[in-house]
Amino acid sequence: MGSRLICIFVFFLTCSFSLPANSLDYPVDYTFEQVPDPLSLDNPVYPLIDKKVPSPGKSFYDLYFGTVLTRMTRRLGLRHEYSRFDPFNANHSLLLMTYQNTGRWWIYRTTPLPCDRPANLVMTLSSQTTELRWDRNLSNIIWGLRDFKIIKIDVETRKETVVKDFAKDKTLAPIIRAETDLFRITTKKEGEASLNNRFWALCLQGQNEDGRLRYIFTWDRQKNKILGVFKLSREEAELIDWVGMSPLGKRVLILGRPASGRILSGLNMADKKFRKFYKLTNRHGHSDVGLDDKGREVIVMVNTCTGYVDLIPLDFTSKPVKTLGDYEGNGIRPLIQLTSSTRSIHISCNYPGYCVVSTFCPPDVQEDNWLDRMIAMVKLDREKPSAYYLAKLYNSRGPGEYVAETKASISNDGTRIVWTDNWSLNVGEEQTFIMQLTMPSAWSDKLDSSQLQ
Repeated sequence: MGSRLICIFVFFLTCSFSLPANSLDYPVDYTFEQVPDPLSLDNPVYPLIDKKVPSPGKSFYDLYFGTVLTRMTRRLGLRHEYSRFDPFNANHSLLLMTYQNTGRWWIYRTTPLPCDRPANLVMTLSSQTTELRWDRNLSNIIWGLRDFKIIKIDVETRKETVVKDFAKDKTLAPIIRAETDLFRITTKKEGEASLNNRFWALCLQGQNEDGRLRYIFTWDRQKNKILGVFKLSREEAELIDWVGMSPLGKRVLILGRPASGRILSGLNMADKKFRKFYKLTNRHGHSDVGLDDKGREVIVMVNTCTGYVDLIPLDFTSKPVKTLGDYEGNGIRPLIQLTSSTRSIHISCNYPGYCVVSTFCPPDVQEDNWLDRMIAMVKLDREKPSAYYLAKLYNSRGPGEYVAETKASISNDGTRIVWTDNWSLNVGEEQTFIMQLTMPSAWSDKLDSSQLQ
């Protein structure tokens, strides 16, 4: 560790006099530091080094790993939505943000920094528009849900297009007319359509009975056809945390709280007509769906039974893991061992073949484990998974302050990672700003060259 710090220190001295702020770059021979054994608790721990809170728009190097970090926003309370979703549009010229728990949305240009300066504001959206997701190819287009509609918005022209109004659909319209308290479609915030936006899994939600979900349904956008409808009992509906499609649109995913004897307890996958349900886990923690290094559908999830982060193939080789012995002969593969000091790990699998994990610690708590106060990258190789240190985190949260958790999110193209940070200041007051880690060019090749033999 000492030799690495010396090299990084020399690089800082060299760059600090030759590069202006916000144009920091990596040396041509930059290498990542691999975590020796992420399935062990015995890995190098890097205690946080005191550093003054960065000025808005300021770029600097991580003091251990030399990655390029930038404070993106000025206003306290702004944050990206969640680790599962890329807040950048397709060419990274726009950034989607929300403010504390208001449910409102702000879209800002990303240059000049800080990006939330008034002149950068493109548009705002009220909380009536939910589950906003950028189009993966068209930089001006963002998708969202409102009432019973899937909509698209051109954020430059403000033109709004109704992609589908399910209140007028021949299959769902009779249900919506008959059950008059139904008021919207939703995934419960954390679900997603397939990567190409062809297949959608959504719920119809009612206002009665404590606002419970009533139906899950699937829709094929290409054929404009409802593929399946599943009516929920009250007992099953109360379990559901989120509903969504798998990345390639092969299966419906339904995550529910644990409950004995319930179909939808734990993580289940179903065919698009809801003829068969298959249980992948009995319990769950934070997770994200993605593709492994071979392009196969997976979900990476915290296993609250074993204390590991698991790679779970979205196929029938996966069987629920309750004990360490259950990994034997199972498609599910442990990736990282956790300890009690590693708080509320979040997972982001937006870039195929990899996932980003991020954590936080309460204020004034020292790190006990390599993953404490850390952002790390994990290669989703089922045969030989590997993990790499990326940056130390200064973020803390107070009791019940969920919005201040780090929730690092990697962009869809893998070029940058953003997270929520408060620099351990004003803890408990949701006074956060957005940080960004800019990845080196061709970084996946650098990871491979950094692998321990």
